[in-house]
Amino acid sequence: MIRTLPFFAALALAGSAAAQTPPAPITTTLKTLSATSAGQPIVAPAGPLQVTVSETTVPPHGQIAPHKHPYPRYVYVLSGQVKVTNLATGESYELKAGDMSVDPVDQWHKAEALGPGPARLIALDQTPPGVSNVVRQSP
Repeated sequence: MIRTLPFFAALALAGSAAAQTPPAPITTTLKTLSATSAGQPIVAPAGPLQVTVSETTVPPHGQIAPHKHPYPRYVYVLSGQVKVTNLATGESYELKAGDMSVDPVDQWHKAEALGPGPARLIALDQTPPGVSNVVRQSP
């Protein structure tokens, strides 16, 4: 009888540990994009890639000067609101916290923060190693 007591104690502990298994993660697709904001298909550069993640904070009513990207740039708005204007097409659109967009490729565009607070953006670039994905327009 004394020998069976440790067996039952171990069994009880094992059952208790199984009952405390954390729940499985839940993944929810927030958005699926297959084209840039200008309607271009998203095409990654061929060959080895370097992935760069950057954060930009645009002060209230501040602007991101005209620029373009040789490769797709994936942008997620953490907070605030921005208006993006495509200088090649004249079209503009607004993004707010939680929105995502793919910037146009090889088209000049600019952005400005709307509202009373700053806009915080996360950008993800895939480029050939050592290559920048931002070309600034000369003044």
